[in-house]
Amino acid sequence: MRASANLGSTAVSVAPGGEVEVPVTVRNAGDTVEAYQIEILGVPDEWVTVEPPTLTLYPAGSDTVVVTFRPPRSSRVDAGDRTFGVRVVPAEYPDSALVEEGVLTVEPFYEVAAQVQPPSRSAVRTARYRIDTDNLGNVTEQVSFAVAEGTDQVTFTLPAAPVAVPNGTRAETRLRVRARRLLWWGEPKQYPFTVELTPGDGRVRTLDATFVQRPVISAGLLKLLAALLALLLVLLALWFGLLRPQVETAAREAVEAENARRVAQDGPQSPSPEPVPPAASPEAPGGAPGTGDGQGTDGGVGPGGVGGPAGGPGGEQFSVAITFRTSPNGSAERSYTVPEGRTFLLTDFLVDNVQGDEGTLTVTANGVRVVTYALENFRNQDYHSVTPIRVPERARVTLTVVCRRPGQPANAPRATTCRESLYLNGVLTAPPTTPPAED
Repeated sequence: MRASANLGSTAVSVAPGGEVEVPVTVRNAGDTVEAYQIEILGVPDEWVTVEPPTLTLYPAGSDTVVVTFRPPRSSRVDAGDRTFGVRVVPAEYPDSALVEEGVLTVEPFYEVAAQVQPPSRSAVRTARYRIDTDNLGNVTEQVSFAVAEGTDQVTFTLPAAPVAVPNGTRAETRLRVRARRLLWWGEPKQYPFTVELTPGDGRVRTLDATFVQRPVISAGLLKLLAALLALLLVLLALWFGLLRPQVETAAREAVEAENARRVAQDGPQSPSPEPVPPAASPEAPGGAPGTGDGQGTDGGVGPGGVGGPAGGPGGEQFSVAITFRTSPNGSAERSYTVPEGRTFLLTDFLVDNVQGDEGTLTVTANGVRVVTYALENFRNQDYHSVTPIRVPERARVTLTVVCRRPGQPANAPRATTCRESLYLNGVLTAPPTTPPAED
């Protein structure tokens, strides 16, 4: 053995932010002059200093170095015991280094910071606060909360059990303040209160905050309602006092002028009983009944609307709606069938994707695909044909939907099924007749 070392104390204690010295005596056990390097093991380098860091000793000579420990006052330095070692390394014979061990005890310290966030909050009846508790010490704290000062007009809700806050962390504790009764009108009322925080060292911290209760009907709203009522009274006065007499006078003058014009044009006529209007007949112009083969419920074909002879000679304006739902990852179709003895001239249609579903939509007429849309690219889309699409009797106009994912309607939760609609518009005509062959 080339050297020996002796610690002045094998167990030392130090408070974070303080320091403690450990003398170490080193003796040259060899027969030549030797230099020794002193190294400290088991603790961070920034905590410790060695003075002097090296020694040069004659045979059988000895000297003392001082090891100083300075752990910082930080929550990252845990309280407790740490084993350290003092290693003496001979410069000529580094393989014969020796290590002497000791125990360094880091003492606990307690430091807690807390605040109520926000310090003041207003509400009609219930306000919620957050108590931020920062453990700046080096041991886990058990923190309890209580409301020490307040008012009987409000109630407080806090955790009943203590809250564990590990060192170097923040705990967020919820506090609810609720007024016992509503404040209907008047000025807002302030309710200051104090929260007591008690950590493990028993020293109580007080936190101040304020709850401001707002009235249900504020002064601004009362002023607005009064202004609206005054405006309404002014408008009523203008109507009954100025505008209504003028309207009645103008209407009476217009009727008298029209009667005078008719008398001057036709001459006086003897009164005659008012004729009874004839009953409407299906053959009367514009009286043709509407057609449509829909069911009028979600998931079928809606009722068709009709116009008069505006569709052209032998035809009538016609419209029909097809609406139905489709399950996710499924497909479905609905059709409108042209009645027997009629031809449907499809001039335009509208497809509607009100929910913003995802998938595909295909419109076919008489087995021929007219158009295919990706649902996610539109909410509604219209199609107009310069030349009408002719759909013969008993043929179908079909809407086919493949639902990949239902959408989410505005101001509503996401739908569980896809929902699409097809609105057809055109003219129903009689099919062309073939003249009989001549003999």
